[in-house]
Amino acid sequence: MTTNERIEANANLIKWCVHILGPDEVLAAPSHAAAVQRADELNRSIHERDHEPDDLLTFAYAAPWSYDDKSHGDELGKWDE
Repeated sequence: MTTNERIEANANLIKWCVHILGPDEVLAAPSHAAAVQRADELNRSIHERDHEPDDLLTFAYAAPWSYDDKSHGDELGKWDE
């Protein structure tokens, strides 16, 4: 197992989400790697818009899920929407 694989396996001992700072939304994620990837996609989408003001503090990042396991499972159903 590579170092990166060990890191991801260790990270996945907890539940993950994407936190979107600004609107303060969280999206339950199936894994740490998936949360990082979705956050990157959202950040590109947010900041490629020409009409967004530069001083608007909005960005997404992977974060540990801070709610219970049931709510993570319920929200995870929305991941591919």
